[in-house]
Amino acid sequence: MSSARRRPRDHRAHRPVSCRNARIPVAPLSLALAAALLGHLPLAAAQDAPGDKAEGKTTELSRVEVTGSNIRRSDVETASPVQVISKQDIENMGARTLLQVLDNLPAARPAQQDSRSLFTGSDGASQANLRGLGAQATLVLLNGRRLSYYGAPAGFQTQFVNIDSIPAAAIDRMEVLTDGASAVYGTDAMAGVINVITKRNYQGAEVTATTDMSSRIDSYGEHQASVTAGFGDLDKDRFNVYGTFNFYRRDAIPLSDFYDKRPNQYYINNPNYLKNLRLGTGSKPGEFNPGTYFAFDPRTGARVQEAAPGCKNVLTGEAAGPRCIWQTWMNNEIDAGAQTERMTGYVNAHFLIGENTESFTELTYTDIDLRANGGTPRAFSTTTGNPTSWFSRDTGATVNQFLYPFLGPNNEYNHASPELRAMMGGVVGLQYLLQDAGSDYFGQRNTDKSYRALTGLRGSFGDWNWETAFATAGTHSTTYQTINVNLDGFRRAFGPFTVDPGTGRVIISDHPAYKFGEISEANSKLLREAYPTFDIQSWTRLHTLDGKIEGPIAQLKGGEMRAAFGFNISRETFYTPGNEDAARGLITQQGGSWFDGKRNTYALFAETVAPLTDKLELDAALRVDKYPNFNANVAPKIGLKYQVLPQLMLRGTYSEGFRAPSLAEAGTGGVFAQLGGFRDEQRCSETNAIANLLRQSRRAGDVDLGNSLLNVDCSRTVARMTQPNQELKPEKAKIATLGFVFEPLDWLSVSADYWFVYRRNEISAPDFSKIQDISELIRSPITDSDRAAVAALAAMCADPASGVTCPGTLPGYSAGNVASVVGQYKNRGRTLIDGFDIDARSRFSLGEWGNLNIGLAATLANRNRSYLDDESGWFYGDTVGYYNNPRLRATINADWNYQKFTTSVFVNYVGGTKWARERVDEVDNNEQTCTAGYLPVPKPQCDGAPSWWTANLSLNWRPTDKINVGVTVKNLFDRLPFYDPNSFLGDSPDYASIFGRSYSFTVGYKF
Repeated sequence: MSSARRRPRDHRAHRPVSCRNARIPVAPLSLALAAALLGHLPLAAAQDAPGDKAEGKTTELSRVEVTGSNIRRSDVETASPVQVISKQDIENMGARTLLQVLDNLPAARPAQQDSRSLFTGSDGASQANLRGLGAQATLVLLNGRRLSYYGAPAGFQTQFVNIDSIPAAAIDRMEVLTDGASAVYGTDAMAGVINVITKRNYQGAEVTATTDMSSRIDSYGEHQASVTAGFGDLDKDRFNVYGTFNFYRRDAIPLSDFYDKRPNQYYINNPNYLKNLRLGTGSKPGEFNPGTYFAFDPRTGARVQEAAPGCKNVLTGEAAGPRCIWQTWMNNEIDAGAQTERMTGYVNAHFLIGENTESFTELTYTDIDLRANGGTPRAFSTTTGNPTSWFSRDTGATVNQFLYPFLGPNNEYNHASPELRAMMGGVVGLQYLLQDAGSDYFGQRNTDKSYRALTGLRGSFGDWNWETAFATAGTHSTTYQTINVNLDGFRRAFGPFTVDPGTGRVIISDHPAYKFGEISEANSKLLREAYPTFDIQSWTRLHTLDGKIEGPIAQLKGGEMRAAFGFNISRETFYTPGNEDAARGLITQQGGSWFDGKRNTYALFAETVAPLTDKLELDAALRVDKYPNFNANVAPKIGLKYQVLPQLMLRGTYSEGFRAPSLAEAGTGGVFAQLGGFRDEQRCSETNAIANLLRQSRRAGDVDLGNSLLNVDCSRTVARMTQPNQELKPEKAKIATLGFVFEPLDWLSVSADYWFVYRRNEISAPDFSKIQDISELIRSPITDSDRAAVAALAAMCADPASGVTCPGTLPGYSAGNVASVVGQYKNRGRTLIDGFDIDARSRFSLGEWGNLNIGLAATLANRNRSYLDDESGWFYGDTVGYYNNPRLRATINADWNYQKFTTSVFVNYVGGTKWARERVDEVDNNEQTCTAGYLPVPKPQCDGAPSWWTANLSLNWRPTDKINVGVTVKNLFDRLPFYDPNSFLGDSPDYASIFGRSYSFTVGYKF
C-alpha cells in the first residue's frame, strides 16, 4: 500500500514522523501529520477560533484519538499495532468494496461474500474475518461506534456486521487494530477491530463513476457511482454538513457463461456434468416435453423406463431403456453469481455551540437487493429414493417428509405402454418438466434495509474533554425463496392423494387440477401455489447510550499522565418470527428458524496512558461488562512502549477478551433447516462399491449408471435441528503482542509484531460429522432406487458381455440414508493461534522523475491448534499449512508518482497448503492417494493446493484539480484458478478468481 499501514509516516505526503522522540513535540508539523493521518480531529481542533489562546489551543490540537484507545494523545504511535489503509490505497489495490479491501490484507482471512452467500442463512451479506477466528471475533465499527448486526445470522448462529452496509463513498480511511480490544470496546473484539472512518469536514461537490468488466466471463460487471456534496466550514462558519450517496450494481452470472469455465479436473470428477446439461439433444426451454414413464420389474427390482408418447428428444443407450430429455436452462444464476443492487446514503453534520461544545450527527441508510434466477423450472419427478426430510417449528422433533407421487392405473395422464403398466399393477412413475410458471419464476431474492442514527455532544472543561452520544441502529433482512413445494398448494394441483396399501406408494388424483400435456396460464396459477414464494424475515435492533471524559491526572517524569472514564448502556433485540407455512411444516426443506431474544447490557471502563520516563510509556485499560445470565465480565489490557534508540521502539500488549453468546445461540427458538454435505461413511462406501463395478462394464448403460451413483451418497442433504442453549458461557481469550518499529534511515521504516490468541469456552454449533455432537439420528428405509441399483449390478455381473469379473458376494445396502440429525449449541474446546506480522515501507525521491513508494506486508502463521476436550486434548495438532490455513500471506506494492500520473502495482500472495484440513485427515488427503475432499485432484497438485499470486496494475491521471481518470488491470497475467474439490464450484473462490484478467475504469469530477 502506498501510505502507511502503521502510524509513524504519511508516505503520500512524504512527511517523516520520527520515532526518535516517544512524544512528538507540539509543532506545526505534528499538527499537520495528525490532520493528515486522522482527518477526524477532536473538538479542540474544530474550535481554533480567533481570539483563542494560541498556546493552549496548540496543545489541544496536537492530541488525536487512535483506534483501540479512548485517550487523546500527541504521539500517534501506540503500544498496539494499527494498520491504516487510505482511500488512495484502496484505489491502488483495485478494490471496489470493503470486502475486497479485506481480502487483500494479510491479517484478514477469507470470509463470506455476498455474491456466494445463497443458502447460508445470512444470504446477501459479507463478513469481516481477522486471524481466521471468524466474523464473531472481529469487531467492525463506524467512526468508533458499533453498528447493528445483520438481520440473519450466518449459519443461523453467528451474528455479524454486514460490511456491505458501510457507506463506501464517504470513507476517508480504515484503521485495522490487529490486537485484542475487549478492554476498550467490549464483546467481539478478540481478533481485532476494523474501524471505518469517514470524512469529518467536506465542502463542495464531486461525482465518481466506476465500471469493472472481465475478459473471461462476459456477463460479469461491477458498476458504481457516487455523489458527495457539503457546505459550511467549521473554522469560519462554525458548522459543516455533507452527504454522500453511493450506488452499486453487480451483474448476475448465468450458468450459460460459466458451465464450461470451471477447472478441467471438475469435469473429470463429474463425468456426467456436461452430458446432463443435454445441450443440443434435449428439448429447448419453452418447448413442450411429454416426459418419461418408468416402473420397477417385480422379479428383479430393476428400473424400466420409456419415453412418453410424442417425445421428440429420445435418449437411448441407458440400461433402463429410452427416456425423454430436456436441456438444463442456462439462465441459472444461483451458482456463479447473483445480481446485487445496493444504495447507501450517509449524512454527517457538525455544529459548534459556544466556545467549548460541539454537536454532531450521523445518519446512515443502506438498501440492498440481491436476486438470483433459479434456472430450470421444477420437475415432477416421482420419488423412488429417499424422501425429502426436514424439521419445522410446530412439528418439533417429528421429521416432515415428502415424496413426489406415482400415477395410478386409472389416471387420465397415464399413457404408458401396457408392458410397463403391468409391472406394478398399472402404477407408473413420471418425470415431467413443469414449465408453466415461466423461465424467471424460480430463484431467490434477498433484501436488507439497515440504518443508524447517531447524535451527540462533545466539549471540554478546563483540560478535560468529554463526549456523549445516543445511537439507534437496526436491520430488516428478508429472504424470498421460490424453490420448494408447499404441501397444501401441491395437493390442490395434484391431489387428493391415495396410498397403495400394499407398497405404501403415494398416488396422485386420477383427474388432477394440473393438466399434464399442455403449457397454460391455468397450470401456471396452480404451480405458483404449489411452489410459492415464501419469505423469511429477521429484525435486529441496537440502542446505545455512551459517555466518557478524558484528561490529565498527573505530571510524571516522562510527561503528562492522562486517563479516560466512561460508560455504555445498550438494548439489543433479535427477532425472527419464521414463515408461518414453514413453521407448520408445509414448505419442503424449509422448517426455517425462529428466534426471539432481547437483553440489556451495561459497561464501565477506564484507561490511562502514563509516560513513566521520557522513553517508557504505560497504557492500561479495564472494562466491566454485565450481560444477563452470567456474571460480570472483567476485561483488562496493559501495553508498554519503549524508545530504546532514536531509531528503535519496542512495544507489547497483554489483554483478555470475551464474546457474549449471541441471541441466536442463547435466546429462545431454534433452527429447523437442512444440512448440506452430510457424509455417511457407511452409505458412501456401499454405493461407491456398486458404482465402481458398474463403471468397469463394456455396456454403456452400466457405465452411465455407475457415473451417476459415484459419490452420490458421500455428501447428502439431511434435515437438521439446532437448538439454542441458555446455559452457554461467554467465550474468553488471552491475547498478546510483542514487536518493534525500526527506522534506520529517513526513507525506510520496518515493523514486526508477534501476536498470540488463546480462545477458550468456544461456542460451537453441532459438528454433525462427529457422532458425539448428534443427540438423535434417523435413517430412511432402503428405497426403490437402492434396489434398482443392486438389480442393475446383478444383471451386469450375470452378463459375460460386460467384461467385468465380479466378486462372489456382490455389494449391496445394509441401511438407508440418514434422514435427520439433531444437536445443540455448546461451549466446546479451545483454539490457540499465533504468528508474526511484518511491515516494511520505503520511499524514494527520483528528482524530476517524481517519487517512488515501495511496501511489503506479510502475516506468517506459526501455530493453529484446537483442543476439543480433556480426552482428546489438542486433537488436530498444528494445522498451519493445512487447507485454508496457509503459513504465509503477503502483499507487495509499488506506487510511482510522476507529475499528474500515479502508477501502482499491487501483488497479492497466498502460500500453498496441504489438501487435508487437519492432521487426522491426511489419511484421505495426501500425495499417495492424490485426493482431496475424498475426490481425485490433478497429478501436479497431489501434495496440496498450490501457492498463488496475482498482480494488479493501475494508472491514475489528474489532468486538472477537478478531473480524475483511472484504469486498473486486475489479475494482470490472466491466471486461472486451480481445481479445488472443497469448493462446490470446483474453483478457488477465496483468492484465485474465475474472472481471469479484468479491467476497471474510473472517472471523477469535482465541482
